[in-house]
Amino acid sequence: MFSKHSIKLASPLYERARAAAQQAGYSSVEEFIAHAVEKELALVEIPDTPEAVIKQLRGLGYLE
Repeated sequence: MFSKHSIKLASPLYERARAAAQQAGYSSVEEFIAHAVEKELALVEIPDTPEAVIKQLRGLGYLE
């Protein structure tokens, strides 16, 4: 399902992510970071189909 890649983080940033993951109930720092990256990507990626645009507008609360 997932391929593994390594990403280097400065120690203070990793420790903040570890603490946030634990506080938020994530099973691992990796899960927390993957979720954070997915959320940020959703903000910057441009929807390329009408369905994706509608889904994004629904997610933002503009459509029901």
